[in-house]
Amino acid sequence: MRDACQRRLLRLNKIMHYLTQKLAKIKPTSGHRVWVEFEDGFSAEVDLAPLLDEGPIFAPMSDPAIFAAVRLDWGIPVWSDDLDLSTAALRAWAEAGRVLTIEETDDWVAKHSTPDAIAV
Repeated sequence: MRDACQRRLLRLNKIMHYLTQKLAKIKPTSGHRVWVEFEDGFSAEVDLAPLLDEGPIFAPMSDPAIFAAVRLDWGIPVWSDDLDLSTAALRAWAEAGRVLTIEETDDWVAKHSTPDAIAV
């Protein structure tokens, strides 16, 4: 029973590594690409163009002026009152080098998370 509990805690800790990610900096570069730097110092450039095909919520990002107006709100990238991105997904995409599907993002987080200490 204790081993099963420890495995569940380990999995939760791995997931929390991604869920607690915050950005320190974000800067639009070219097209629909952004350069991001996370609070832990990890940085990468991510092409967000694939999001434009993911439904009307992302349609405003097709306007270069709106896309360039990205800002950080408590470490979360925000384009407008209605449009922001999950920093957990953005971290996974930055590490993978591309926007992933929902399933791929979940798999990435499960496979690549590195927990700190496990408190049992």
